[in-house]
Amino acid sequence: MKKTLKLISLIMAVIMLVQIPIMANAAFDAPILSRDEWDELYEDYCDENTLPMLCVGADEKSVSLVWHADKDKAQPKVRLAKNKSVNDYTEYTGVTTEAENDEQVICRVTVDGLEENTIYYYKWYSDNGWSKAYKYETKSFTDHKALIVGDIQIGGQSEESSVQSDVGYNWNNVLAKALQDNPDVSYLVSPGDNTSTGKTADEWQTLLMPAGVRSLPMALAIGNHDKKGMAYNYFTNMPNEYYGKYFEGLDRDFWFRYGDVLYLVFDACSASAADHMAMAKEAVEKNPDAKWRIGVMHQALFGPAFCAFSGETQILLNAVFTPIFDTFDVDLVLTGHSHIQGRSNFMYESMTIGAAKSGETYKNPLGTVYLNTNAFCDHESFEEYEFLNLPYVAYSFGKNDVTTYTTLEFKGDTMEIKTMRGDNSELLDSLTIEKTKDDHNDDGILKKLHRLLYKVVEVLGWVY
Repeated sequence: MKKTLKLISLIMAVIMLVQIPIMANAAFDAPILSRDEWDELYEDYCDENTLPMLCVGADEKSVSLVWHADKDKAQPKVRLAKNKSVNDYTEYTGVTTEAENDEQVICRVTVDGLEENTIYYYKWYSDNGWSKAYKYETKSFTDHKALIVGDIQIGGQSEESSVQSDVGYNWNNVLAKALQDNPDVSYLVSPGDNTSTGKTADEWQTLLMPAGVRSLPMALAIGNHDKKGMAYNYFTNMPNEYYGKYFEGLDRDFWFRYGDVLYLVFDACSASAADHMAMAKEAVEKNPDAKWRIGVMHQALFGPAFCAFSGETQILLNAVFTPIFDTFDVDLVLTGHSHIQGRSNFMYESMTIGAAKSGETYKNPLGTVYLNTNAFCDHESFEEYEFLNLPYVAYSFGKNDVTTYTTLEFKGDTMEIKTMRGDNSELLDSLTIEKTKDDHNDDGILKKLHRLLYKVVEVLGWVY
């Protein structure tokens, strides 16, 4: 009996030793919560607005933070170190700007000089002094993975706090599951509708409650729900924001670069074609060596479901954005809005020019793939759209009661797109694009003709 107990103890010790390095290398503190645990967390934070947001930087060597602070106590400072006690730190100082209320200001700080494959700990100066230390782990600056989710839409289609909490609970647990199964993710991209009303601080507070977002830089596009108010202006700190000549109010685009990937993030709720084209041109000219170009916008140009019948999307926004994506040889466009997960074939000039079958690899393909995300908030059934025979749709997932997420993995010459169920990470769809030659001929005759003809669209957009 004693020998048996010793053997069992030895086996358990070996198992624990094997598990320790796995746990130690976990990139995110992102627990899946029970409903009671979430309710307790929500109750603790729902009446505040001081949680920080970690945002992507202009490149892979930087990130930024933004938070609300008491006007009399605010210090826009962040400390960064390679040890949990955050001693021997580097201190970064940012700026304060006006908040949406008279009692607070907005603190914005950018942290730069980051090294790849390094564990950092950071603190920000809160109303109660220096916060506790949070971990931020950089990954490879070349081969890396991005997490894509859309229409988080905290608040859902209601302003009731119970609905807001429900959506927050789903957001926390899908995000936690995605990060647990993909600990090598470097950043998150959302094609918009991050909140419901676009007006209230409590929606953003709920968006920032999951522990995982403290270690995950986010790039959030503006959606039509965000555009209902000005709250986005006070809770984000996106890089290279482009305000253009004709944008008004909340309008702005932005771009950022991570490794060989250039992201062009558009405010598709603005029809200012001239500004969108100018932002894309500026970003591309400053990053001519980027292997991959990815567009991000809210409305689903070539997604499944009702956007196919929307005049605003298929006529106005199609005319504004597809020439930009075609002109600059954008490889992938991330969209949302319709709350239906789907993916297009390879598109050029609004036509299918090549199949993009799930599970296949395509080498140096022509055209752009459009990936549409579903929603955390809205679990109404749109199953009737699953059966529409839309010629450009290569894959659709009509079960809207299941939230999904997508990863983009960049490795060498390939970009692998995978979409998973949010509850169990079951693989639903995949596509790999291999690029072995530079296909970005931005100064070709056809591209110059595109830009010339686009002047008509710019005028019409300005009139609109």
